[in-house]
Amino acid sequence: MPDSTTSPPSCSSFDPTNPPSYGYTPSLAAGIVFVILFGIATTAQLAQTVISRRWWLLVFVLGGIGELLGWIARTWASQCVYSELAFKIQISTLIFSPAFFAAGIYIILGYIIRIFGPWTSPLTARQYLWIFCTIDFFSLLVQAVGGGMASAAGSEPDGNVKPGTDTMIAGIVFQLAANLVFASLFASVIAKTYQKGKCILNVDHLSISQKERPATTTKRLRTLAGATTISTLALIARGVYRSIELIQGWRGYLITTESYFIGLDGALMVIAVAVFVFANPYWLLPRKADCYEARSENGSQEVVIEKAVDVQSNSES
Repeated sequence: MPDSTTSPPSCSSFDPTNPPSYGYTPSLAAGIVFVILFGIATTAQLAQTVISRRWWLLVFVLGGIGELLGWIARTWASQCVYSELAFKIQISTLIFSPAFFAAGIYIILGYIIRIFGPWTSPLTARQYLWIFCTIDFFSLLVQAVGGGMASAAGSEPDGNVKPGTDTMIAGIVFQLAANLVFASLFASVIAKTYQKGKCILNVDHLSISQKERPATTTKRLRTLAGATTISTLALIARGVYRSIELIQGWRGYLITTESYFIGLDGALMVIAVAVFVFANPYWLLPRKADCYEARSENGSQEVVIEKAVDVQSNSES
């Protein structure tokens, strides 16, 4: 973290001979725009969560609140560029908040696996949640420790911030690697559901005519899979940017050029948040599903009907 021992008063004008922690003055306009966008998205997500009473959706609300707080801090910093409190608030909230969206994506994948059956995935729905949330927790813990080390070193004369920065980089790269593994598993599950999975959604009783033909994946579930894919790619792209940013150092080109932060962090996180406002999992995931496989034996089609389940219930299959 940049040396903060000689920083002028918090709300002093930008001094190019003594640059603030950002390396620039954060844009007031960008701060206001992102505060509005994250405020609208978080409010909409909270409203849908309350209406649906599916409280697991609060992970998206918490992530949105974190992004909102981070951009409020950056808006504050546009007027008080040397405020170390504003800097620490924005850097901590904007690093931790994406983990909440990742957790929501893990839960969504778990529901998709429950709909189509365990054959679609090498891991169970519960294993995805526990394994990847644990990885995210420890990677964020490592980043927090590294940030604390860098902050402490930056507050001392001639302090060496490199050990703390390297620790943060290790945490971010580890988290990014885990996200890439998850993305490959997610892609595999989606591919299998398109190749083999047959599912009739929101049907309490199947008619004879329905039993005589294989079902197709519904448009709603495809919409949710597409939204989840977009959000996952946005999180990964952001992770790549933040990794390179820190590797360059606290005075590197990326971290001291705000346009990259706006485009590769702020804008990508707006996309990751907004897709689940318009493609909310509660409205797209089925409450009940009668899933079956259609397979040919001796030229005839045999349909195996599985027991209908409430895929959004609190129980796990």
